Amino acid sequence: MQTVMDYLEETLDMGVAGGFIGEHERMIIVKYLAEPAVSAQMVVRANMHAAQSRTSLIYFLLGNANEYWDKKRVAD
Repeated sequence: MQTVMDYLEETLDMGVAGGFIGEHERMIIVKYLAEPAVSAQMVVRANMHAAQSRTSLIYFLLGNANEYWDKKRVAD
């Protein structure tokens, strides 16, 4: 059985391989989900529920990550 994080890793790999996102965007998402203040499992599950496709999941996560990094940059 595939875990949520396995599904995410596969989705991001497919996005990079298909040229939908670049490695830079992939790393933005991965680093965001690795942040101690972020509950990766919860974020991914919530976005998987809302997304209708892997493409939407990537868009949602990238949007979350960009918003997080923007707010963190302002706070620092």
